[in-house]
Amino acid sequence: MPQSALSLERINALLPRPVSEETLRETLFRSKVEPGARLGDRLTVEVTPDRLDLLDEAGLARELSGLMGLARGMGYAFEPAPLPGVEARQNASVSPLRGEFLAVALEAPAGGGALDAGLLDEVIRFQELLHATTGRDRRAGSLGLYPLERLTPPFRYALEPLGQIRFTPLSSSQELAGKDFYQTHPLALRYGDLGRQGELALTLRDEEDRILSLPPVLNAATTGEIRPGDRRILVEATGTRPARVRELIGYMLLPFVERGWKAHPVPIHGPEGSRDGQEVLRPRRFTLAGAGVQRLLGVRLTAGELADHLQQARLAAEVREGRIQVEAPPWRPDLLAEVDLIEEVAVARGFGRFPPILPPSSTRGARSRSAHQEAQLREVALGMDFQELYTPVLIPGTAAGWGLTLSEPLALVNPVSTEFSHVRSSLVPGLLASLGRNTRSPYPQRVFELGTVVLREAEAATGTRTDRQFALVEGAAGTGFARAAAWAERLLDLFRLTAGREPLEVPGTIPGRCAQIRVAGEVVLWMGEVHPRILSELHLPEPVAFLVVHGSRLERLRPLASGVSAP
Repeated sequence: MPQSALSLERINALLPRPVSEETLRETLFRSKVEPGARLGDRLTVEVTPDRLDLLDEAGLARELSGLMGLARGMGYAFEPAPLPGVEARQNASVSPLRGEFLAVALEAPAGGGALDAGLLDEVIRFQELLHATTGRDRRAGSLGLYPLERLTPPFRYALEPLGQIRFTPLSSSQELAGKDFYQTHPLALRYGDLGRQGELALTLRDEEDRILSLPPVLNAATTGEIRPGDRRILVEATGTRPARVRELIGYMLLPFVERGWKAHPVPIHGPEGSRDGQEVLRPRRFTLAGAGVQRLLGVRLTAGELADHLQQARLAAEVREGRIQVEAPPWRPDLLAEVDLIEEVAVARGFGRFPPILPPSSTRGARSRSAHQEAQLREVALGMDFQELYTPVLIPGTAAGWGLTLSEPLALVNPVSTEFSHVRSSLVPGLLASLGRNTRSPYPQRVFELGTVVLREAEAATGTRTDRQFALVEGAAGTGFARAAAWAERLLDLFRLTAGREPLEVPGTIPGRCAQIRVAGEVVLWMGEVHPRILSELHLPEPVAFLVVHGSRLERLRPLASGVSAP
């Protein structure tokens, strides 16, 4: 899961009152945050992928203040008016490469609170975290932040010939030609293909034709560098997916808005018309009915209680005509439907406050019939001095080629290695391979397994079905088909089954030394003796016999033996 190291000092600075690390950890236990190690002022936290806002000091402080009852409501005022003259133009040329573009303008509070070194570090760290997660390593989307006060709008996002680009990379004083930058700079070598198309590259310029950045690679020095003391900042996001670009902008608002900054939309004029830019800033609205809460959480809460819990979750909520009208800020893209709001109610209320209810079930506390049968099979195998093994579901092609199965193993289209190229349809090859790896151990060697196999079935939607099998394999002097037949008789007696045996020819067995047993017309088990060719391949010095039981068929055909009650 995503994680980050956050400053406890900066978190406490955003809370109405400071809290100890112990209180912080206890409170976070109720949330989707897992606190980890602390090193100095830094506390490592890990979150579920849907709550990236909690990987920022501002986002975590919001969550804590709500859970501890120190603050309520969304605390976010939508500013629909753009700053005068601040707008952008999107050229049609960018559409095939990186056609999604959004921007907002951030303005520091009038009484102070300009960008400081701490906020700058927090924003840069959060930006790179968003690139790696929501942005899919900048492929789906990337962010850029610029000193709006030192720029001249409107801004222009376009695809330009490399020959027209002169660029001074961030943290450098040397101006480079566009082609040289893409051929030499480390970030260009890593991300350059995301912003280039042949001899063309994406650019973001201002009205004075100065390059702000080469999206999504790097900002320019001076024009693309925000610094402590800046009071107006342009935030833009480009990408290939509209949702990712909106999410990136929404998340990046959080460190600023929580410290009193105002966010203004940036109108964008593009080939398909003009957008006012408000969609990325406007809170999303939901309606929550109490019936859904009672159905999912098992408690009856009044509309007022629901609204109270949602405000504690730092959302805007009020009761209108018996329903709760909810607003969510732009940095909460995880809220998509009513069920997400119900989860917020549960987290804010605290799971410890819900009464423990055991759901009614006709099989409560009882083991299934198959579990009883597998326990009996395991007990019989252990009583015959067999040792239980657990072998991989994926087997190598060599083991699949032995046969020793009634259903051909499935081959993987793109296996990670030749050792795991097929899905087993029988437990025997895996157990046999285990004997091959233990030839230096004393004989007799007796192993068994209860496990899952995958069988071909044309009538199924996937063309396959899973089954449970029980397999005995013995390598010993004097073992053979007769020994396997004796095991079969013992199992048939155990389950009180009347059966008929018939010969069977299976690849990998000695001709004439393989058979299957039917009960009520269905094959429930089969056994045989392994062919010497396979024994030689595995360097096994003794003969090997085996028995396979189809667990699902056995369960379906007969009740359990006496003394064990079926549910």
